[in-house]
Amino acid sequence: MKTTSVNRILMAFAIVLLWFSSYVYVPILSTYSETIGASLGLVGVILGSYGFVQMVLRIPIGIVSDKLQNRGFFLFFAFASAAASGIGFFLFPVPGLFLVFRSLAGLAVSNWAIFITAYQTLDISNDNARAIGTVTVFQAIGNLLGMFSGGIFADRFGPRSTFLVSFLTGILGIVILAVIMRSSAVLRANARSEPPETKPITLAQFMAVFKDRRLLFFSVMTSLMHVIQASTLVGFNPTVMDSAGASEFQIGLGTTLGAIPSVFGGPLAIGPMGRRFGTAKTAMIGFLLLAAPTFFFPFIPNIFVLLLLQFIAGLGKGILAPLLMAASTSHMPSETRSTALSAHQAIYSIGMSAGPAITGVVANRISMQAAFVMLGLTGIISMLVVSVFSRRMKPQGSAQRFR
Repeated sequence: MKTTSVNRILMAFAIVLLWFSSYVYVPILSTYSETIGASLGLVGVILGSYGFVQMVLRIPIGIVSDKLQNRGFFLFFAFASAAASGIGFFLFPVPGLFLVFRSLAGLAVSNWAIFITAYQTLDISNDNARAIGTVTVFQAIGNLLGMFSGGIFADRFGPRSTFLVSFLTGILGIVILAVIMRSSAVLRANARSEPPETKPITLAQFMAVFKDRRLLFFSVMTSLMHVIQASTLVGFNPTVMDSAGASEFQIGLGTTLGAIPSVFGGPLAIGPMGRRFGTAKTAMIGFLLLAAPTFFFPFIPNIFVLLLLQFIAGLGKGILAPLLMAASTSHMPSETRSTALSAHQAIYSIGMSAGPAITGVVANRISMQAAFVMLGLTGIISMLVVSVFSRRMKPQGSAQRFR
């Protein structure tokens, strides 16, 4: 029992390291890519490759892991990919190769579901819902620590130091996994890569889920949300702050402030806000909070105001992400809910990939200001779409009505 408890703590640490490794250089990635000669269009493609790889590989990785019945391989593979991403960025500062290295980070976190399952295996309470909630907190901690410390490292030791930290974090993750696997018979055993109550995703199930109008609608809304947040909060906002004269530390602080609301935005949206305003109105508030700052961000040179706008936009994202996920999948029957969740994630990954790429092209051909206005209009249009179409959506078994 003591060994299991220690392994559970080590696995929690490993989860934090996985996300830390993928986000520690995010505050400087767009600005450093420009420094080495990447156009804004290429920067957008580099940023979007992270989501594109997840969109393409998440389901195939789940299928292959089920067939191989070997969870440990994919855990090590994730950290190896994260380490390769970091050392690649550090050793080869070439714009075209940055696309490959950021894709490797996307490959690393494409194994995220397997980390969740591994933690569930080590959770002696057998409460899967609680375990999922716990690992989500570890994910948020990894993101926050990565982005905050990335700004500090870049400010003290230069932007390239963040890539080296990413590499070393990936190596540390491999070492920790080796310790866990050595002492954990549970993880060494050939167990399923999905929770016991879920079934492997098949093409037939995946296509059947796409007939659900409510799932499709709110998944598309989530994709539009990611078009905005992936292009701003973890995309080109650091470039704008750099142009305004922000230090590396201030840029890192900005990305951190954009991520902090994700910790409490979910309980707020699904709890008191959702009960008082309903799903539709809460989603409209979230889109407003996310979109409004983008209209002003590239026009304001004051660093303090930019930091405040970053937090407001982060609050919008923190409200929308869990709210729209619940609206997409909560009405589905339990036997197909995991399939619905996978479909939801695949759809919103399109926004993660396409958003930064399109934003980069607009910024390169017109201006950064025009690109941000476009993103703001995307949010306003999303508000209107939610307002119109949610009235046509029947609750379908959900206790929460749309208002």
